[in-house]
Amino acid sequence: MEIDEWHPPSQTPMPVGPQSFPRTGVNSLASLGARGLARTLDTLLIGIPYFTVVGTLMVVASGATSGDDASTIEIGTDGWVAIWGPLAIILVVYETVGVTLWGQTLGKAVVGIRVARQVNGRCPLWWEAALRIGVVSVVLVIPHQLALAVAMGLFTTAGFDPMRRNITDRAAGTVVVRAR
Repeated sequence: MEIDEWHPPSQTPMPVGPQSFPRTGVNSLASLGARGLARTLDTLLIGIPYFTVVGTLMVVASGATSGDDASTIEIGTDGWVAIWGPLAIILVVYETVGVTLWGQTLGKAVVGIRVARQVNGRCPLWWEAALRIGVVSVVLVIPHQLALAVAMGLFTTAGFDPMRRNITDRAAGTVVVRAR
């Protein structure tokens, strides 16, 4: 066989729009509300214990006694990174492991949604899962008042995509679908 006669094997085309997914049920596109609820649950699951420990350590480190006002503790740029940096690492590990192994985190499992590779519907590869949350985590560590707004903006871009993918989903080649 000559090289001119060879053609690549045909591949199943990637889903290119919402019409590629069922309208309802398993593997239909997850609603924005379900995605937001899952993100809120995951944030609370990680954030409440983390900030309880960090807050306690800050009060102890500041030498505040029971009569002092602990709300006057000032946090500089280094303190911001020291507080948000470990949280960002915890979030990246939590989300990457859950999404890579099962396609979902605990919050997503409770809500009944999962993350899938757009090309084949399987769980994302580890680097795709890490990219989805890593970009947001890096933005959160930036010591600026707008960091939280930018991070939220990355999530809300799903509202402007016909397949309800946010910027990080598009970068990773993933889509969020219903698991049940």
